[in-house]
Amino acid sequence: MSDPGPAGLSTEALLEAARRAADRLIYVSRDPDVRREAVNAAQAITRLLNALRNSGPPPA
Repeated sequence: MSDPGPAGLSTEALLEAARRAADRLIYVSRDPDVRREAVNAAQAITRLLNALRNSGPPPA
């Protein structure tokens, strides 16, 4: 989907990792503010991933 970054990971892989981390925070945090913001972050990252996947191949 995108060019690998410095560590050889694609943008999509990095966003997936960020989304999984936010998902974990939803369940492990005891702070309601942290849980609420983790939900918001996970939803935003999911929308970003969907847009990235729907955008087609990167320009040559």
